Amino acid sequence: MHNESAWRDLVERVRDDADALRAAFLHRLRLVPAYARGLVPAARLEADADDTFAYLLGRLAGRPVPDRLGEVGPAIGRDRARRGVPLDDLLTAVRQDFRVLWEAFRARAAPGDAALLVEHVQTVWSVVEEYSTQIRVAYEEEQAILARERQGERTALVAALLAVDDPAPEDVTRAAIALQMDEGDDVLVVAAVGEDAAVLRRAADRFAGDGRPVHVQPAGRHSVLLARWEGAEGAPVRAALEGVRCGVGPTAHGLAAVPRSARLAAELADVTAGGPVAPRTLASVWLPLAAARLGDVRADLVAAELGGLEGVAPAERDRLVATVRRYAVDGSVRGTAAALFCHRNTVLNRLRRVAELTGRDVTVPADAAVLLLALASDRGGFPDA
Repeated sequence: MHNESAWRDLVERVRDDADALRAAFLHRLRLVPAYARGLVPAARLEADADDTFAYLLGRLAGRPVPDRLGEVGPAIGRDRARRGVPLDDLLTAVRQDFRVLWEAFRARAAPGDAALLVEHVQTVWSVVEEYSTQIRVAYEEEQAILARERQGERTALVAALLAVDDPAPEDVTRAAIALQMDEGDDVLVVAAVGEDAAVLRRAADRFAGDGRPVHVQPAGRHSVLLARWEGAEGAPVRAALEGVRCGVGPTAHGLAAVPRSARLAAELADVTAGGPVAPRTLASVWLPLAAARLGDVRADLVAAELGGLEGVAPAERDRLVATVRRYAVDGSVRGTAAALFCHRNTVLNRLRRVAELTGRDVTVPADAAVLLLALASDRGGFPDA
């Protein structure tokens, strides 16, 4: 009982010199980078220091803590998150509370109080650590709120950018700030639809892992990925998007070009749906894209050019179509025969059969172009499915 009374007396002696506690704490803060840069105003630091030591010393003395002081730790955590103080710097600052307090206890203890200090060192540490935890939890909760706010703001600004093919300069500027890009940056634009959109969102982590700004934007049925991009498209893009069925728009040279690229990427995603699981650029899907843009004459094209195949057994039809598509790759009968594991005469016979049924000779480039467009228009078939 005597020890507890002596401890409370020591706490009161420390508490009576609040100005010294504040001065010692603020002196230590000058060594913490975020505080040295002035992210928190001096007046706010002084007020928070006074409230902090009032709370901690009240706890150590075993006195009831007023509700106002009970909210000091969480309020500090939220405030520092809003001011952009890094969490490591914040926790470094909070840990100074223990050092300042312990130095004050040692300085004001009587010569015979060594045992008293040893007995209560863990108590001081526990109270400060609990206070630190309150601050950290409030900081992290506020960071999560801020992240949602930033994401919502970014989504709204990017939606305004994508709304028209020729965005207003102010919309471009605002989107650049939100995306942490320069207005003239090259931007990779990728779109996916349906279940592929979820895969695209996961792939965004690979871009973010490179340290490049990246954002995934909901856009109607599609998800659109925007990432700052250096260099040409090709192998790096395919590697980053491996395992994603998506459309890759032309590289947007500047954010003002993003809307058109996003529209084309969405079209590519639509014509790619149901095809191989791979990223597709314009160069790889010209035929399906052209077929998709035929609109209400698409069915007329299929009926006019492929009507002769309707009466053919499905297995034979598949063989004839596969032969036409493979032959169109390079016009080589030998190559087609090798790829389809059949004799070259079989290839020639199939091509003649197609000509009889459709009236189009695939060995004639003009006829081949029409026939391939009709095949791309038929049944949503993808050329290399």
